[in-house]
Amino acid sequence: MLQAMASIIGIVGGLGPEGTVHYYRKLAQHFAATLPEEERPGILIDHLWIDRFARLLRAEADDEIRLLLSASLLRLHNAGADLALVASVTPHMFLAALRKESPVEIVDLVEETQQEVIAAGHRTIGLLGTRLTLTRPFFRSGFERAGIRVVVPDEDGMKHLDGLIFGPLASGTKTPQMRHELAELIRGMTAGEKLEALVVACTDLMDLIDPKYLLVDPIDCHIRLAARTLARRQRRS
Repeated sequence: MLQAMASIIGIVGGLGPEGTVHYYRKLAQHFAATLPEEERPGILIDHLWIDRFARLLRAEADDEIRLLLSASLLRLHNAGADLALVASVTPHMFLAALRKESPVEIVDLVEETQQEVIAAGHRTIGLLGTRLTLTRPFFRSGFERAGIRVVVPDEDGMKHLDGLIFGPLASGTKTPQMRHELAELIRGMTAGEKLEALVVACTDLMDLIDPKYLLVDPIDCHIRLAARTLARRQRRS
């Protein structure tokens, strides 16, 4: 008889789908490389539709968004998840509220990314992501409180990124033209600035960026924290 898996990680996915695939692949690779077969967790994904999420964001329907995310966390809990990851940066603006009602522990991408950047000693970073990630305090304020200068695109750049993230990238479309446009956007951010690292707070952008930049992938930070949290929970059990 097969031994039951010790734990299950749940992913709130779909926001967007390509990022969720990236999360799944990296989680599976991480645990395959670090744990013996019998100790690896199960992985569940609950899919939310990005077009609905984007519509609610545009309408500033925060209560409906929280209900949408909370319902996903509840489904993961009911399916047996012991730990949950929200596989997108922007929904973390609702993390404090979600934690108050979630039946499953949620791993915080934001704080872990901030701590890794601070520990690396960076003093000036670039930040890419959705308009809300770039402008709301939930992501960038932790850097700024630590004395780190955060450089973001100008208004046209933010509009362009939002169009990419909620448009073609959400359906998996990537082209050389997108890569060129993103390079120009980053070049504008670095005019007169010396960026020590570029925090790419949207997975779908990662492989469109010239690797000459020191890239910080919040997903990597998130997965490392999830693994540590899972190990801690298993030691307690």
